[in-house]
Amino acid sequence: MRLADYLDRKLIFLDLGAPSKEAAITEIVRRMKDCQAIRDEEAVLEEIFSRESRGGTSLGNGVAIPHARVKSIDRIVMAMAKLSDEVSFSAEDRQPVRVVFLLVTPLEKLNEYLKVLAGLSKFMKDRKLLKRLFAVDSVDGAWELFDSLEPRLD
Repeated sequence: MRLADYLDRKLIFLDLGAPSKEAAITEIVRRMKDCQAIRDEEAVLEEIFSRESRGGTSLGNGVAIPHARVKSIDRIVMAMAKLSDEVSFSAEDRQPVRVVFLLVTPLEKLNEYLKVLAGLSKFMKDRKLLKRLFAVDSVDGAWELFDSLEPRLD
């Protein structure tokens, strides 16, 4: 599997307006529900905010990966949002977040989940790729960039 196999074009949201980390996460999850990628919006939000309370999910460099494991889904689902305004995710490098990848996985897919999270984290540390991602201005452009990533997770 490749990272792009986990991201559906309909779950790429550009120019997402949100005044805070909580508002950004809530809006992404709402849109995931609207796109029928998840069923139980409340359970996903509860798990993500519980995870956030144990430690922030900002990787630094303007990227955050809020994530959670929930009972109510049967496959790993990932959404990407490019924020219209930078938002503080309390990153160690103190840089505000510009891009959010939100990852939700079934409880029983722990190993696959960890591979996806590690692969995404590795990708998000590549400054050249991040520069290109921050400059993307269309869903197709974001998808093509993400789809161009070659490393496989298995």
